[in-house]
Amino acid sequence: MKRYYSLWKSTWWLWTLIIGGALFLSTLNDILFYVSLVYLPICLIVFLWFGLVRYDEQGNEVDMT
Repeated sequence: MKRYYSLWKSTWWLWTLIIGGALFLSTLNDILFYVSLVYLPICLIVFLWFGLVRYDEQGNEVDMT
């Protein structure tokens, strides 16, 4: 769980912008609302994947080189 907390601390502004943009666009049109129903779970999966790849169990960033 520390890895996801570390990811959220370093990229909270990006994920807030992505989710906020999806929610804003979903209010404009019915089609965009249905697109956001697919888009938001995909964003959750991407967040979890980045947490697994970029951080270890203690929440330290993994050197990717």
